[in-house]
Formats: sequence, C-alpha cells, structure tokens
Amino acid sequence: MNNWHLITMRITDYGQLPSCFITATDTDAGKTHVSCEIVRAWQQQGYSVAAFKPIATGAISHKGQRVSEDALKLAAVTGQTAGEINPYLYDKPASPHIADINQSFALADCLKQFKQLHQQVDRVLVEGVGGWCVPLSDTLMLKDLAIAIGLPVVMVSRIGLGCINHSLLTFHQIQRDCHLWYGWIANIKDPDYADIDSNIGAIEQRMTSGTVKT
Repeated sequence: MNNWHLITMRITDYGQLPSCFITATDTDAGKTHVSCEIVRAWQQQGYSVAAFKPIATGAISHKGQRVSEDALKLAAVTGQTAGEINPYLYDKPASPHIADINQSFALADCLKQFKQLHQQVDRVLVEGVGGWCVPLSDTLMLKDLAIAIGLPVVMVSRIGLGCINHSLLTFHQIQRDCHLWYGWIANIKDPDYADIDSNIGAIEQRMTSGTVKT
C-alpha cells in the first residue's frame, strides 16, 4: 500500500501534490479556483501539466462556442483548449444524471482520454463535478469515476457555516468507498468570516483524533 493512502492531512503546499482527483464538500466549494492554484504551483515547480474536467453542466457561450466556464478558467492556466479539458458538456445547470438527457456519458471513453493525457505530462489534475456522491447516470456516481481513474483524492472544503459537518461527512464517505484519500484543502471564500480558524481546527482535530472512524 502506498503511503498516501494513510494521509489525513490538510494540504497547504500545492506544489508538492502528485497528480490528483479534486472533489469537494458541495457544489460551490471552490474546486476550480483551488484547481487553478494547484496547477500554477506545479508549473512553478517546472512540471508539465494538464487539467481534465470530464463532466460539466451549465454550458455557457464563449466566442460562439458552447463551453464550460470552469474549463475556460483551467484552460487559461494550462494552455489547453476548453474542449480538451472537458469532453462531456451539458446545457442544463443540474446534476449530470439530469442534464445528460441523451445518456451520452461513457466511462470507458472517459478513462481512455484520461490515460492518454496522463502519459503526456508530469502532472494531471482531474476536477470532479459537484460533490463526491453526485450521480452521473442511473448507474454511476462521481465516486465511481474517481475510483476508476485511481488518482489520490483531494477534498476541497468551503470554510463557512456548516463546513465541519460537510467536511467530515465527505471525508468519512471517501474513506468508506475507496483507499484513495490523500488530504483536504480549506478554501476560504470569505476572509471576513469570523470563525475561520476554529472551523479549520475542528475539522483537523476530528479527522486525526479518531472521532471520525474509518
């Protein structure tokens, strides 16, 4: 077993991360913002990099093309096109199993694209959609995609009211579902929030003290 399977740490040095799968505690936790920061940190370390966001919903129009806004942000950092980053894009801003009205998502094809990308660069960041238990179809969930890809899983937690519960529930579920847990990132979206340090401390303490049983 690789050592990273045993880690429950809060990640602050993004440049030291291996290729990873980014998930989050909820839909608006800030996965794309954090993902861009990780990719920039890799670039500063001299790594060749790529991003892969297999599925996105809520397509926007950009220069006459349907694109994912998240993929555009990642593309601005990596130099890829939004289409290279995001192969499955749906118009409706909804859970993928709802937005994918034609049931077009194909896990095998998605994995093939990831493997090709992974062979071309030093570091690949894969960004999920929504949270860990988001349905992709009637039979698949995001966690199934993450497990099939097999990269270390990093959880982004939006620090604010409710983040302790969301973070511990997501952490516990990832631990139950697989052995890919690597660590978590505290995303402080509101720097004026009064209880930043106490919330981060409460999450860290309960992840490492055994309060959350794995």
